[in-house]
Amino acid sequence: MHTCFRIAAAISPKMLLAIPSSRGLQSLISLAARTFSTYYPHRHPHLMPSAIIQPTAAHTATVIFAHGLGDQGESWRAVISGDYDYRQPGELTIPAHLPHVKWIFPDAPKQEVTANFGRTMPAWFDMSDLPLRPGQFLKKVFETDETVRNGVQIFDDLVQAEVKAGIPESRIVVGGFSQGGALALVAGLGGKDWRTKSSGDESKLAGVVVLSGWMPLREQFKSRISPHAKSIPVLWGHGTADSVIYHKVGEISVELLQDQLGIVKHSAHDQLGAPGVNFRSYERMGHTSCEKEMEDLVTFLGSVIPQQQTQNR
Repeated sequence: MHTCFRIAAAISPKMLLAIPSSRGLQSLISLAARTFSTYYPHRHPHLMPSAIIQPTAAHTATVIFAHGLGDQGESWRAVISGDYDYRQPGELTIPAHLPHVKWIFPDAPKQEVTANFGRTMPAWFDMSDLPLRPGQFLKKVFETDETVRNGVQIFDDLVQAEVKAGIPESRIVVGGFSQGGALALVAGLGGKDWRTKSSGDESKLAGVVVLSGWMPLREQFKSRISPHAKSIPVLWGHGTADSVIYHKVGEISVELLQDQLGIVKHSAHDQLGAPGVNFRSYERMGHTSCEKEMEDLVTFLGSVIPQQQTQNR
């Protein structure tokens, strides 16, 4: 069985809490890392703090990864950094596998969330309900257009900051978990009509990562797709035991990308990193992540933003 680690996605008496099994004192580790990390806080154009993992080799690529509803970037910095004990002795951490990559884990702005009785919490956009079940997913709109567009702008600002620092868009991957994954899908595959600032349709990122996410605002998504969407590699991971964003919701979302937008859906046995969506299911995994999913993430990133022998800027 895959080793899983605890990722918070939402805090509400109304919704099923996304707090799976932990490998020990995760909350204390996260708090300590947040307190003592030299990379937190770091200010970006959208004026929200971000946790950072700096590259240990020449910086030639960047991953921008958004947390889930009610969480913070530090939680995912801890996962990617290897603060948990699932690794074998001598096994490399994810940053060690990708020493040329800078990781940015932004904190979502605090805003009222309808699914949380209108209470204020960290959120990339407002949504009306959780959990998302397949029966209601195709019958109801859960997200608000304006707040999703505002969330996309946060991604765009971070991408442009990296471009100004010398990293081309073709060497930048956007990704996220749960609500962050839904937002990454829009930011990575969406065109200019998703943007609050005019940016055109010329930008094309290296790839998109969606972990335990879904396609938000389905009707708008279809009409606002980027002309580059079919040529962008997407890694989509989802646990079969997810009771917050149901596994079937992820499957339906990928089917919509394939059937309505013409984006290729690859087999789980196909090589990671090709244009189109590679949907990976993880047996018995809930609304969390696991060692195998992280291994697939490393393989995917190694394919779409491989380490370069010399800087190409």
